[in-house]
Amino acid sequence: MLTQRSSQSESWFVEHVKLDQRIMPKRWPDCQELILVQAGEGHLVVNGNPVVYGPGDVFFLAAQDQHSFSMAQRTSVYRLSFSRFFVDSLPARENHTWGYLDAATSPCLGSIATDVADQDKLRALVVMLLAEKQSLRPSSDNCIVESLMAVILSLVCRLLARSAPTTSVQPTHSSEITRRVIAYITRYIGEPHRLRMDTIADAFNYSPSHLSALFKQQVGASIQQFIIRHKLKLVARRLQQTSLTVSEVADEFGFTDVCHLNKLFKRHYKSTPTTYRLNLLSTL
Repeated sequence: MLTQRSSQSESWFVEHVKLDQRIMPKRWPDCQELILVQAGEGHLVVNGNPVVYGPGDVFFLAAQDQHSFSMAQRTSVYRLSFSRFFVDSLPARENHTWGYLDAATSPCLGSIATDVADQDKLRALVVMLLAEKQSLRPSSDNCIVESLMAVILSLVCRLLARSAPTTSVQPTHSSEITRRVIAYITRYIGEPHRLRMDTIADAFNYSPSHLSALFKQQVGASIQQFIIRHKLKLVARRLQQTSLTVSEVADEFGFTDVCHLNKLFKRHYKSTPTTYRLNLLSTL
């Protein structure tokens, strides 16, 4: 470990860690975290869900996520943690807000940076931030730290936006409600009881009919259609990036049973989940 957090009151910290199965790094409370894999292979287990990792991979963890490493090879990572208080203190860049950091609460589906250029940019920025931390200059009111963090988080938001549910919403009050509904759906995608129309409407103090009409006008699909499409997109990623069985995936995302998942998946992907996975494996 190359740096240490001096007190829990700090709003961010960065470190380089050589992982040890016996002593794993702990999450700091109420902090989001960026993990950049420098070397090694294995599985990152987030909230009980294993995701394959390798050199260059970048993972974003929400504040409430629990994680551990199952290493197949010796692993070293860069860890960058930051509180929401710190993020809100950063100047927005070009009218940019940090909304995607809040919306990124869906199950961890793999590296957010699959392009080598993006991986290299993030690593270089985090290494510079680590060097600034090691310089022992005060972290508070440090314009270099603020500038580096703003650039890092802008890049992270851009990467998260690529994997977020897509809409063609224009910036209006209605679109802000729609964005919040999408963030809510993303957060609770594996909890069917929270995705009932009346429950969603209650969460936003709207009537079901009013919220449904507003959402469809903005997105072009009903809330339930959007939920199904988003679930199936996540299922497809699970089939590609994990070794979970189809039954386990169906259970994770709240499908009644495998038959229910098969029917919906085939309608959208023209094949069953099992065939879809086999086709992916045949291309490797």
